[in-house]
Amino acid sequence: MEYYRTRPTHIRIIQIMVLSFVMYMVAALPFFITRGMPFFYYGDYNVQQIPFYMQAHRAIRNGELFLNWNVDLGTTMMTSFSFYLLGSPFFWLTIPFPESAIPYMMPFLMALKYAICAGTAYFYIRKHVIRDESAMIGALLYAFSGFNACNIVFNHFTDVVAFFPLFLYTFDELMEIDHHQDHWFYIPAGKKLVAFSLMTLLMAVINYYFFFGQVVFLLIYFVVRFVPGNRPKQIFRMFLRALFGGVLGCLIGGFYLLQAFYGITGNDRLSELMIGYDAVAYPSMKMLWDIVKSMVMIPDIIGKGTVFYTGEVRVASLAAYLPVFGIAGVVAYFISHKFKKDEYKRLLLVCLIFSFIPILNASFSMFNATYYFRWFYMPILFMAMVTAKMIERGRSIHLKKGVLITNFVYIVILLISIFPSYDKNGDIVFNKLIENTKIYEKQVVGTAVMMVLLVITVFAFPKCLRKIGKKTLKKPIMRLNVLFVLTVFGSVLTLFLMLKAGSDLITDYGKEQWEIQMLKTSPKLEGDEFYRIETDDTATNYEFVWGKSSLHSFISTIPGETFDFLGKTGGINRSVETKIPAEKVGLRAILSQKYYLENSIINKDGIFNNGDGIEEFINVDSRNGIDIYYNENYIPMGIAYDYYIAESDYEEMLNDGIRDKVLSAGVIVSDDDADQLEGELEELPEAYYQAEIPIEFFNMNCEEKRETACVSFKPDTHGFSATTANLDKTKLIFFSVPNMDNFTMTVDGVEAEIINADYGMMAVKVSAGVHEIRADYTPKGYGQGIILTIIGIAVLSAYLVFVRFYKQR
Repeated sequence: MEYYRTRPTHIRIIQIMVLSFVMYMVAALPFFITRGMPFFYYGDYNVQQIPFYMQAHRAIRNGELFLNWNVDLGTTMMTSFSFYLLGSPFFWLTIPFPESAIPYMMPFLMALKYAICAGTAYFYIRKHVIRDESAMIGALLYAFSGFNACNIVFNHFTDVVAFFPLFLYTFDELMEIDHHQDHWFYIPAGKKLVAFSLMTLLMAVINYYFFFGQVVFLLIYFVVRFVPGNRPKQIFRMFLRALFGGVLGCLIGGFYLLQAFYGITGNDRLSELMIGYDAVAYPSMKMLWDIVKSMVMIPDIIGKGTVFYTGEVRVASLAAYLPVFGIAGVVAYFISHKFKKDEYKRLLLVCLIFSFIPILNASFSMFNATYYFRWFYMPILFMAMVTAKMIERGRSIHLKKGVLITNFVYIVILLISIFPSYDKNGDIVFNKLIENTKIYEKQVVGTAVMMVLLVITVFAFPKCLRKIGKKTLKKPIMRLNVLFVLTVFGSVLTLFLMLKAGSDLITDYGKEQWEIQMLKTSPKLEGDEFYRIETDDTATNYEFVWGKSSLHSFISTIPGETFDFLGKTGGINRSVETKIPAEKVGLRAILSQKYYLENSIINKDGIFNNGDGIEEFINVDSRNGIDIYYNENYIPMGIAYDYYIAESDYEEMLNDGIRDKVLSAGVIVSDDDADQLEGELEELPEAYYQAEIPIEFFNMNCEEKRETACVSFKPDTHGFSATTANLDKTKLIFFSVPNMDNFTMTVDGVEAEIINADYGMMAVKVSAGVHEIRADYTPKGYGQGIILTIIGIAVLSAYLVFVRFYKQR
C-alpha cells in the first residue's frame, strides 16, 4: 500500500507555489470583502510602498531614468529606489500595466512572492529530507513565517526572502565539489560556479543592504558547515571558489551596484555605528525576552509592541515564529542530536548567540547603531528544515518533548505578561505590562489554538491511522498528512491575524479618504513653473502619487548633500523623513515652496486647524478635505544673491532663531570660495545677523529675490535649464538642487564652476545681463560601472571557454 507519494520535483514546486498563492489570497480575502479594493494596510505599506511603486513606475514609463525631481529636494532613481524596488523582478512585472492598476496589483504581487518563497524553500529543503510532504511543510513554514508576515508592511523585504534558498542552494552545490574531496588537481566548477555567480548578481541587485547580511551569513555558514572535517587545502579551495564566484557576480552587476553605492554615500544613517556599551549589551533585558517571544508566538506587527516591548525594536522586524510549531521542531532536533556533532545544530546555536549580542547582531547591518533583526529569515530557513526533518521521523518522542518545552515557554511568557506592577501612584496593578492589548489578545488566542491542535496531533494521533473504530480505511491517514493540513491552516491563521492587527489600526473612513485623496484626486494648484509644496503628517508621500515636488518626504535613501544642507542650515537631524519645523520660514522661501497642504478632514490637530500656522502663509482654497495655503514669500528657483556668507561666519551666529531667515539675504559658501569671491560680490554685513530679523525685513528680502529670480527653470531627467532675469551686476545664482558629484554647468554655453552653496546645494557666478544656464548630470559610477560589468562578462566568458577546453582535454 502506498503511504507516501513521491512526485517529480518540478511538479511538487508547482503544487506548493499554487497552494501558497491561494493561501495568501484566502488570508487576505476577508479584507477585500469588508473594505474593498485596493488593499489597504497600515504604516509604510500605505505611505511608502504604494507611492514608491507608482512614482518609479511613472518615471520608468516616461523614460526618466536618471534625475527625479519629485522625490525630496531632488534625487536620482538609483539613489532613492535601488534599495526599495528597482532591482526587484516583481516591480518590473508592473511596468506593462497602467499606473492606476498598481494599488490593486500589490496584494497579488505579494501572494506571488509568497509562492516563490515556498517554491524555492521546497527546492532547498527537499534535498535534506526523505518525504515530499515534509519538504512541503518546511516550505510553508518558511514562506508563512512570522518574519514574512511581520514585514508585509515593508513590501520589498519579501523579494529577498523569496530567492535566498536558491542562493544558498547554489552555494552548497559549489562547496560540495571540494567538501571531503581531496583532489590532486584543480577541478573547474563549471555550471555550478556560473549558477552561484548569477545568484550572487541577482541577490546583490535585488537589495544591496540585505546582500551584505547574506555575505556575513554565508561566512558563518561556511565556517560552521564546511570547515569542520576538511583539511586546510580543501578549505582554501572552497573559500577561493566562493570568493571568485561572488566577486564575479558583483562585477557583472557593477553597472547597477556602483551607482547604488555612490547614491547612498553620505547618508547619515550609514555613519551611526554601534560602539561602547551598546555593542555588548542591549539597553534593556527585555530585548532578550522579546527575541524568545518572537520564536514561540505570533509576532508583533511593526511599530506596535505588546510585551517586553522597547522602542529600539519598533521597526526592527523582530520575528522568527514558525506557524503551528514555533520552536518545537528546533528543540526536538537539538534533543535528538544531544550527543552528536551536527552542522545545523551548530549553525542555529551560533545564530542564537549572534541575536543575543548587539555587535554581532549588527554585523548583518554593516554595524549600524539601529537594532535590526532583519537577517532572521536566513536561520528561519534552517529552522523550517530541521522541523521538517523531525516531523517525518517514525519515533515522535523528541517532537513531543519539543512541543512540551515550547508550550512551557509560551505559558511562562503569558504569566510574565500578567505580573503585577506599580502604576504612577505606586499602587499595585495587574495586566499593565501589556501594550496594545487587542493585538496581544489576538496573538495569544491564535497561538493557543495552533498549539492545542499540535498537541492533539503529536500526542494522540498515531503515525499511521488504518482504522476508525472497527472500520478499516481504504487509504490510511498518515500523521504527516495531518500535520501538513494543520500547517496550511496555521499558516493562513497566522497571516490573517497579522493582517488583521495592522488593518485595524486604520478606520474604514481613513482608508476611504486615503483612496480618495491620494489615489483618485490631485489638488489643482496654480502655476506652471517649477515649485515645491509641503503636506502635513497625515498626507505623507501623497505628493509622490500626485507628481509634485515636496519639502515633506518619508524615504530613507536621498543624496548625502541633502542631509548636510538640512542639518547645517536648519539644524534638522534628518533620519528617514524630511520634515521642516513650522518656524523655519527662511528655508521654505529659498527652497521655492509655494503651497502648504493640510488635511483638514484627517488631521484635526494640524498647525493651521489649531490657529497657529506658518508665518506669511494664507488660505487660498480647499479641495477634497485638503486646505491649500499659499506662501507669500515664495521665491522661484534660481535665486540671485548680491551677498555671500562664509561658512565660518555662519557657524558663529549665536541667535539660532535668525539662521534660516539670513538665507534670504545671503548664500553660504565655503571659506575658500569666499576668498575667491571677494571683490566681485559683497560679504553679508554683520548687521544682518547680529539681532533678530523682523518679519517685515524678511518679507522685503523675499520680495527682492522674487523679482530677480530666474524667469525660467525647466528640470529634466538629465539636469535642468534656466534663464536668468536681466541682472544689473554680478551675482550668485542659487539653485536648491543637491550638488551631487558629476554635475556640470554651462553659462551661455561656456563651462562654469559650480559653487557648493548652503552646505549642499549649488550656485554659479554670473555677470550682469540675461544668461542661459544649463546643468547636466551623469550618475556617479555610471561609466565605471559599465566597465566593471564588461570586465565581469569577459571574465565569465573566459572562464566558460577554459571549462570547455578543460573538458575536451
